Amino acid sequence: MRDGTHGGAPRTTSALASHPVDVRSDGPPVLGRRELIAAGMMAAGALATRRLVGQSAGATRAPDAVRTASGLVIRNARPLDAEAPLSALATFETSPEDFFVRSHFGPPTQLPLAWTLAIDGQVQRRVTFTLDEIRKMGGQTRPVTLECAGNGRGVFRLPKTSGVQWEYGAVSTATWTGVPLSALLERAGLTERARHFWMEAPDQAPGGGVPKFLRSIPRDVALGEAFVAYAMNGRPIPLLHGGPLRLIVPGWFGMASTKWLTHVHAMPEESDNFFMAKGYRYADGSAVTKMRPKSVIAAPLANQRVSAGSFTVHGQAWSGGGSVRVVDVSVDGGRTWRAARLVGTAQPGAWRTWEADVVVHSGPAVIMARATDGTGAVQPMQAAANPGGYGNNSIHQVPIHVA
Repeated sequence: MRDGTHGGAPRTTSALASHPVDVRSDGPPVLGRRELIAAGMMAAGALATRRLVGQSAGATRAPDAVRTASGLVIRNARPLDAEAPLSALATFETSPEDFFVRSHFGPPTQLPLAWTLAIDGQVQRRVTFTLDEIRKMGGQTRPVTLECAGNGRGVFRLPKTSGVQWEYGAVSTATWTGVPLSALLERAGLTERARHFWMEAPDQAPGGGVPKFLRSIPRDVALGEAFVAYAMNGRPIPLLHGGPLRLIVPGWFGMASTKWLTHVHAMPEESDNFFMAKGYRYADGSAVTKMRPKSVIAAPLANQRVSAGSFTVHGQAWSGGGSVRVVDVSVDGGRTWRAARLVGTAQPGAWRTWEADVVVHSGPAVIMARATDGTGAVQPMQAAANPGGYGNNSIHQVPIHVA
């Protein structure tokens, strides 16, 4: 760790844009061999994906959803936006190969060998940590569910909306290992004026005129459960999932968990970046922050044929407002409901696996699942639509054919 004097951090995103990130400036140590291999493999995977959908380098949207060999459903080819297949969500932990992929600009085009994390702004001293120093601080390991704020946008009843047309799979859970952000901020010595923390990464749009993706979190969240992760399911975080360092903010939609983290700016005010001040807003202008109570059915899948009689429905349920308390399941289109079994123990910030034994009779049927969290918030039959298509936690409805 290197200390610096109290410096004047940029106060606007335009100022940040005029000071390009130079993550090489603080020298070794360098990324290990495994990190480089993982990064290379994921970059190659992205290239293979672009070839798979047959698009030129300048294309931005896949005309139709395409599945990779692992089952990921590609919604955009460049940058790669892909959702997990619902069948992969039947297990508590999602593998990196099945974990949904989302970013505004794609991974950084140039990867520095000496990855560092700098903290500056309203602090007593500017500090810079190497990746190795962060690892040696002693990490915490915990499962956390991440969901894109636009998950379900493609099934909202909207005449037109921009953004990735996700269905149900822009959500996944991994076991992350990292250091509490509060421990890193403590080394810098926060001042009273440090009320918001701006997260910066080196990813950027390929053309000019597009603002950086730079979001902030408030002080109580930064000093609470937020942590800086360097491992995913026991391995270095792959490049597509934000490695080698990313922020994890349990309970919040995924855009708060900044990938490829290189700088934390302690600031008096919330970030004025476009993706904070204008983007990620509901219809009433309120900010999109915490995940809403939601459940997804992982088995059976839509339009699957099942035999009449009894079988087991499987799925996951989560909420940013507290642990899931109840999951109810219906097989008659919502006329009657019965409680599902919650599997395992509740873990803050992570979804809860559930299963329900049901009986179905010959003919068409619709299975539904409804989550209720610890605050009493209940997943609605139909969430209120908003122009951005955010926070769609409408009840998942799965039609099946019963023979």
